[in-house]
Amino acid sequence: MSQSKASIGLSWAPKVPIFSKEAKESAGKFDMPAPTITPELKKDLEILKLRSVLDPKRHFKKGDKSKTLPKYFQVGTVIEPASEFFSGRLTKKERKATLVDELLSDHNLKAYRKRKVQEIEESRKPGGVEKWKIKGRNSWKRAKDRRR
Repeated sequence: MSQSKASIGLSWAPKVPIFSKEAKESAGKFDMPAPTITPELKKDLEILKLRSVLDPKRHFKKGDKSKTLPKYFQVGTVIEPASEFFSGRLTKKERKATLVDELLSDHNLKAYRKRKVQEIEESRKPGGVEKWKIKGRNSWKRAKDRRR
């Protein structure tokens, strides 16, 4: 009796991954395509890398120390459930197009940034002659005493 390839009409072939240009352009087994990086998206990714600086009360893991942006990522929209209507919801005025715009318009973050910038400027301000001057009323009294 001679053997035929498919005697019943079924055939089977092993699934071997085909290496092509399309397979190399995705993130491994997740099949995540590399998106095109626009200037707005680039700013958002840089802000996410520097997120530990933004909020003094939150602490994040060290994460990547590389200065390059990730090649494979996805961007989504957070949809709040109906139960968070009054508690954790952003109003329409507070919603912005990008993450950077939201952070720049946040009042608490703006006050924190302003305070930190003033602290840094104070620490780096040169002393000069100002630290030797006597300020206030006592300097007038001393000047009068010197004239007599």
